[in-house]
Amino acid sequence: MEKLILCINKKIPFIMLVLVLLFASTTGVSAQYQNIPTAGLYVNGEVVDGINPIKVNGLYHLPFVHLSKTLGYNHIKFEQATSTFEVTDGSTKIRTTMGGTKARRGDEYINIEPPRWINETAYVSLTAAGSLFNANIHFKPENGSIQVQKPAQFYIVETGDTLWTIAEAHHTTVQALKEVNQLTTNVIYDNQKLKLPPRKQVKEVEPIKEQKPVKREEVKPNTQIQNVLDQAMQYIGAGYKFGATLDEAPNLFDCSSFTQLVFQQNGVDIPRVSRDQAGIGYQVTELKAGDLMFFTNNELYSDGRVGHVGIYMGDGSMIHASSSLGVNITENVLGNSYWGANYLFSKRVIN
Repeated sequence: MEKLILCINKKIPFIMLVLVLLFASTTGVSAQYQNIPTAGLYVNGEVVDGINPIKVNGLYHLPFVHLSKTLGYNHIKFEQATSTFEVTDGSTKIRTTMGGTKARRGDEYINIEPPRWINETAYVSLTAAGSLFNANIHFKPENGSIQVQKPAQFYIVETGDTLWTIAEAHHTTVQALKEVNQLTTNVIYDNQKLKLPPRKQVKEVEPIKEQKPVKREEVKPNTQIQNVLDQAMQYIGAGYKFGATLDEAPNLFDCSSFTQLVFQQNGVDIPRVSRDQAGIGYQVTELKAGDLMFFTNNELYSDGRVGHVGIYMGDGSMIHASSSLGVNITENVLGNSYWGANYLFSKRVIN
């Protein structure tokens, strides 16, 4: 506050003072906050951790990094120059900037309450956290806990939202949103609680529709594909960790760090997360060995987005890093009751 008083005394232009005050309020410099006793953090009804919330201007906020890790977004980067966090669970990449009212989840931009930087810690409100992580999050006064329901069953409208932007972010349609919420107009308002359409009505198509060639070494395709499969087989039995980093390989993988590593080790560069991997190469309907197979994960995401990737081996089999078995081979993958029901499409990156 002394710095702001000094600015007034030096009679800087009024607009500059307004900008200083705005930055202070969004980043938490001048925010009034209250420490809250450690709360139990429950995910889908089961306690998984403890967390230390704060109240900012009467609203509950959670430490962003702690919450990210608890929800499986273990790959975390912080860009000091822009005060931006990037986290991933191996399927979806989330980017959010301190004081920013827009964040990026995968390819979509979403409106959120500005994250705050308080005591060298990033905090997000419960509704912002819900939007970022596709969850419903609330404080339960009966036992002082933070309750997380994943995947989200409803959405809280943020400033700047329209039915169209909400539909785009959740891979559904305006009409489906209106029907499930019995809306007769397109008018919505801040903090309105909207039901999300049933999962059977949401299914992501190829996130990036351009046909993107993949940079790779000049090796005969059949040889390179066989090398990728041979490399992948070497990691059978390795464990699984959401958001695993390449530094944790070969002991731990998530689905996309596994595919990235085995392709990378054989001269083929592909992105880090499965949703980005789904945007490269060429979409195919007749599978060949070496193709990347993409699936949704209804246990984590309510919007039908890409949530898993594996490598087709031929003869109906897929090698992949699954959350339940680690690196393993699933035979007759499209005939499998789980994987067949959640299959989206496949891409060819070695052609």
